[in-house]
Amino acid sequence: MTPSRRDVQPAQPAAKARPHPLQESQLSAFWLIAAVGLCFGLYFVLRYGGRWGEIDGVAFAGIIARMQLEGRIDYAGAYPHGYAYATWVNMLSYFTGRPIGELMQVYTPILGNVFLGIFGFAAFRRWLGSDRLGLIAASTLFLVPELVFTVSRGNHEKITVALTLLASLSLLKGFMEAQARNWGLFAAWVAVYYLVTFSLATLNVFFGSSFIVASTVALVFALLFLGMRRHPLSQLRPAAQRLALRVGASWLLVLLVMWYIYPIAGQNLEVLKTALAKLGALALSFTPESNPYESTATDWASPWVYKLLSSFRWILFLGSFAAWLMLLIPTLRTPERAPIPRVFLLALYGGFGLQLAAAIPIDLIGLEAGSNLQVRMYTYFAVFAAPLFTLGLSRLLGSSPWRWQAAGAAAVVLAVLSLLKATLDPWVSNRWMHYSAGEIEAIHTWSERERESVLWVGPETRLYDAYYMEYNFGPSNLNDLDVARRNPFTFHTLNSSLKQANSIAWGFPQSTWLLGDQVYDNGEAQIYHRSPQTPFQR
Repeated sequence: MTPSRRDVQPAQPAAKARPHPLQESQLSAFWLIAAVGLCFGLYFVLRYGGRWGEIDGVAFAGIIARMQLEGRIDYAGAYPHGYAYATWVNMLSYFTGRPIGELMQVYTPILGNVFLGIFGFAAFRRWLGSDRLGLIAASTLFLVPELVFTVSRGNHEKITVALTLLASLSLLKGFMEAQARNWGLFAAWVAVYYLVTFSLATLNVFFGSSFIVASTVALVFALLFLGMRRHPLSQLRPAAQRLALRVGASWLLVLLVMWYIYPIAGQNLEVLKTALAKLGALALSFTPESNPYESTATDWASPWVYKLLSSFRWILFLGSFAAWLMLLIPTLRTPERAPIPRVFLLALYGGFGLQLAAAIPIDLIGLEAGSNLQVRMYTYFAVFAAPLFTLGLSRLLGSSPWRWQAAGAAAVVLAVLSLLKATLDPWVSNRWMHYSAGEIEAIHTWSERERESVLWVGPETRLYDAYYMEYNFGPSNLNDLDVARRNPFTFHTLNSSLKQANSIAWGFPQSTWLLGDQVYDNGEAQIYHRSPQTPFQR
């Protein structure tokens, strides 16, 4: 029987498979935290129109430019702690055609903040077992101004922090896949872990090894804990054995980099010997050689401003420590019931906490390589404090909507404070890092027209850092820039409205050099020649 035309229905297009709601929430959280990182990075760059400089950025700008000039990683005067960051920026410069200073001032701060957000979310959602908590923990990282500044400025730590988060994720996933007997995924995550560990060692042997140090501390305490148990723990003992293998292999990779691939990094062993000797002297004399924390208060508009800007630092420290104790006690009592992610998170938090505590006496011995080490170690400690703080906060707030709304409002205020401190905003800071195009134009014009001369740019390093960020090798024609103490052969000084405003913020008196002869003026900055003091001066 032939069907009629009415009976023949047109073929309906196949319905598109809709993504699983869980996948949609993961993607939404991923794009949300990436947007947060992008906003923080853009603010850091646009606050001063990309015209900013700081001491680490200046150092790395010169290192990267010198590597580009020499065409090798082990040139004379190379960075003694690692080569990967300079290689990475050089690669970006070759591929994009952009100058080194522009890459470091405009593009890498944005990448650093985006990396912080997405790597933080990827790691924390696994550590905490929840996309929602992972998103909150990753967002918490941006409330720490020291961490935002670290991943924005011109050194290697924007990559080091991101890879430390990836190392923690690969370590955890390796153990979880082994527990589930998914050996293919286990092998893949083990390979990722060792690749990341090697990359961290090539970035910076010292700070790149901080995760390995924390893992070593966690292993020592795990072995002590297992040794005190009368009955073996079927869950933790194999995990401790695998961790021992990972830690041992990781240290071999670090030694491989230090002794064979990049022997210049072997200098870190001499720094370690010096630190141990000075720590012994400090323990015997109880007399610190230096105190880098004394000048902290003078860098800000007032002591209460500094305390306000640093308030979340203490909130994070105390909140995460309370959550750590709250979770550690039941874990020690009934370790067989504790999930592996929680055990590792508690152990790594303790490992980074010990490194933070050890950094304080190193600061007090006046070790040049470890000046203000406690501030730099705090950024790595904060990475593992954020998920514990989030756990404690979620238990404290419970399911009350108004409590979460109040916490959200507080987070907005803390985010503003974080940006103000991270950018050293003139409203709150005396140590400015921004500059004007006219100031750089004035210095460059002087450098091109003078020879073997010295220009005094002020009592602090703002303009010195600015010029070296723009021109990585500094002034030409054997000229030099003088900062702080006046060089007796300095006969020129720079003046600008921005420099005068910064001097007022510091409380510096106006320079008497402005009574000399004005030899240059571009509308924004002027250069004065000091009047001769003797018949033999020019």
